[in-house]
Amino acid sequence: MEKIRNSQLYIVLSAAILCVIIAFAIRYFFGKKEVRAFISSSEIYQGESLSYVDSTYNAKDWLWEFGNGDVSNGKKGEYRYPASGMYQIRLTVNNSFQKEFMVNVRPPVRLDGDSLIKIDAPSKAIQNEYVTFKGVGISKQWRWSFGETGIIDSRDQTAIYAYSLPGIYEVDLTTEDTKYPIKHTIEIYPEYMEVDSLDVLTLVGNDIREKLQAIVDGKPFNPNYNYVMTKYLCNNPDVLVFINNDKRNDFYSYCQGLKILGRKITTIVEVIVVSDEVKPQCVQKLHVTQITHEGR
Repeated sequence: MEKIRNSQLYIVLSAAILCVIIAFAIRYFFGKKEVRAFISSSEIYQGESLSYVDSTYNAKDWLWEFGNGDVSNGKKGEYRYPASGMYQIRLTVNNSFQKEFMVNVRPPVRLDGDSLIKIDAPSKAIQNEYVTFKGVGISKQWRWSFGETGIIDSRDQTAIYAYSLPGIYEVDLTTEDTKYPIKHTIEIYPEYMEVDSLDVLTLVGNDIREKLQAIVDGKPFNPNYNYVMTKYLCNNPDVLVFINNDKRNDFYSYCQGLKILGRKITTIVEVIVVSDEVKPQCVQKLHVTQITHEGR
């Protein structure tokens, strides 16, 4: 009898370990296909620096193609187009996943002496996400202080910086043509994770999945719906939801549909989040995988 119990215990433990291995393999090989890359602007002037950067999860190899035969294998960098025109930039990550950008390179222009130098940068961003700061105007020297380190952080006209701590920071830009620093205020929101090794968007997707499942299970609608709206969707009820790569709804209509499933049993299997490139703290799209079958 004891041998039978030991054998049953061994089978159960083996099955559990196998499930963990399979889950890890699925997550590792299939769960991280989104290329998270950015360029500083979709429109620049000839001779102006275009900054590029990638923060794709588990990325090890990069191939940036700038649409004119020039390439780069760096994770980030700057590029100047020698001629004006419309170019398609293509990034290939780990020889597998790709993302494309269009950039319009305008002919060079000269600014008169009365033109002001300005800062082009977002007013909000997320902790540890790359933020692009662009100096607009003509000057030979650019000195950026992003308010976190207390030193000069960059001497490029277009700079990329990631804040390590949330908070409100005052950015200073000094040039040889300005008497006083040009200032810009940016608010850095905390990223949605406690462990650095986990992907932020994966945790966001898991959190949203739990709230959607709560709606399916008949728990109070408003608290779960409003939680997702205020924390992740920037109070936009029209965020697109793609269901099983087949159907689509706005977020409000989708949640209302989950509330009235009747006798059907639905399991929210996975939620993949796509953030807004202009406002990275706001979710732009949701890709939901769900399974529905008739109740007993």
